[in-house]
Formats: sequence, structure tokens, C-alpha cells
Amino acid sequence: MRTTEIAVKRVALKPSTWELLSNLRKPGQTFDDLVGSLITAEQKQRLMNDLDEAADEPSIPWSKAAKRLGL
Repeated sequence: MRTTEIAVKRVALKPSTWELLSNLRKPGQTFDDLVGSLITAEQKQRLMNDLDEAADEPSIPWSKAAKRLGL
């Protein structure tokens, strides 16, 4: 069974930022879904950057690389 979290939080945005964020939404997409997808995309990008950085240092021991990546 899936539990639903509902909390109302306010985030202050400049009008220009709000407009850019609004323009990213797909028809019918909620701001919560949009922000969630942006977070997921950023997490994936950070992981890719971390993996690229680790690949550039092949002499680093796996235990040290894992620690840097938070694994």
C-alpha cells in the first residue's frame, strides 16, 4: 500500500524563475511532479559526474572511490 505525503511548503521565487519553471511543466503535470523530476535528473547528473571523476583516477582504491561517492 502506498502512503501519500501531503505537506504545504512555500518557496519564494522571483517572477522570472516562476515563469521558467512553469514553462518546463508538461500539460497536466503538477509542480510537485516537475520538481521531483528535476531532482531526479540532478541526482543522476551528479552521479554521472562522480563516476566520470572516479574513472579519471583509475589508481584510486575502490574503497576510497566508494567513500567519495557515498556508497
